[in-house]
Amino acid sequence: MSIAENMKKLREKFDLTQQELADIAGVTNKAVSAWESGISEPRMGAIEKISQRFGIKKSNIIEEGGMDNLAQDIPLTIAAHFEGDEFTEEELNEIMEYAKYIKSRRK
Repeated sequence: MSIAENMKKLREKFDLTQQELADIAGVTNKAVSAWESGISEPRMGAIEKISQRFGIKKSNIIEEGGMDNLAQDIPLTIAAHFEGDEFTEEELNEIMEYAKYIKSRRK
């Protein structure tokens, strides 16, 4: 899986638009589109911002197959945003579903 595939998979896993990922990375949505189509690759600064925001390793983004096991790690990255709180797997899944609901109501 190339960086282009990893970026698209990451965006889909976290239910983000290209603009939302661009805002996180500090770039334009056209840059994200170019990353996903393989026209260009993100700079290390953008990779760092993305990895910090989602609590994943930079290698998840840049290495072949780096996103393969990310699905199991997503609830852990959500919990990282609530430092000191402990959530059950069921609670983390509820948080994920609520986040999807909120995003679906955006106009």
